[in-house]
Amino acid sequence: MTYALQLEAIWKSFGSHVVLKDVSLDLRKGEFMTMLGPSGSGKSTTLNIIAGFYYPDRGNLYLHGKEIAHVAPNRRNIGMVFQDYALFPHMTILDNVAFPLEARGIARRARRDKAAEMLGVVGLAEYVDRSPWQLSGGQRQRVALARALVFNPDIVLLDEPLGALDKKLRTEMQIEILRITRQLGATVISVTHDQEEALIMSDRIALFRKGELAQVGLPRELYAEPNSVFTADFLGESNFLNATLSRGGGQAVLQGDGWRYAVPSDRIGPNVADGPVKVMLRPEQMTRLAGADAAADRAFVRAVIRDAVYLGSGIRVFAVTRDGTEVQITHPVDADARSLERGCEILLGWKSTVGTVLQG
Repeated sequence: MTYALQLEAIWKSFGSHVVLKDVSLDLRKGEFMTMLGPSGSGKSTTLNIIAGFYYPDRGNLYLHGKEIAHVAPNRRNIGMVFQDYALFPHMTILDNVAFPLEARGIARRARRDKAAEMLGVVGLAEYVDRSPWQLSGGQRQRVALARALVFNPDIVLLDEPLGALDKKLRTEMQIEILRITRQLGATVISVTHDQEEALIMSDRIALFRKGELAQVGLPRELYAEPNSVFTADFLGESNFLNATLSRGGGQAVLQGDGWRYAVPSDRIGPNVADGPVKVMLRPEQMTRLAGADAAADRAFVRAVIRDAVYLGSGIRVFAVTRDGTEVQITHPVDADARSLERGCEILLGWKSTVGTVLQG
């Protein structure tokens, strides 16, 4: 397979502080990848190395097979959208979008025609003569995206592109950015710490932790099949039940405080050893049970309600099990919800076919 971008064993330090440790990553043409992680995890440093603002201490960087690790930023044919958009306040919207073409020596008429065409793609054709300060945050974001795409870059880099927008507008722009980049067949890397944004927008997610890649995969893989407690905890809400794992006769037995059940051994990952483990369950995988609901295919644990928060679409119930483990579920808004009072004991169940066993 020919990749649009390849990072091979990238290392980067600032003084004695190692920021990136042996990061290897590939990006396919037309793919939208999100680099996700907490502050200080290395995702922004990786983006700056791809852009050419930092050079790696060690490792190789290939753009369509050409080594560019120490090539100047202006020679990489990479577009970038900054968090603050970095639009020129003294230029019209049209001239802002046309600027990269001017820098490449394109004739005035041709660059203005191309810029106008791109503004049409992002839905701002009628704003060509306005100044940046006359636009809303979402409109400025579209202008910045149009400017990054107008010269047909090999890759577009988005640095926290939606961080300055309010939640409603941010959700709208997530879909709009996907529409625009897919319409143009752009290859995109976006950096964010927003897990919901990553799940919605990404073909694949690269999750960073302490300068290393914790996991790379499809959004549904990282959500449903995390390879570590860190991935499960960072991406989405998670419940972690303490358990003991023992294998034998093609089965794996999981035993916790007051519960026990068996699953086929191949349900357990090869890197998980017998002994203390954690069973990761998403809130939607656990439900409140009545005593009669307990069945052979369902495990359950007793817990005491700590709090119940109304969310509109449901009620988020926070509870504590007998061994002190905090868990949460989303309960439907129905007549039964009236009994969700602090201090009440409830039975929380889950099917033995769900959940991920992770090394604690």
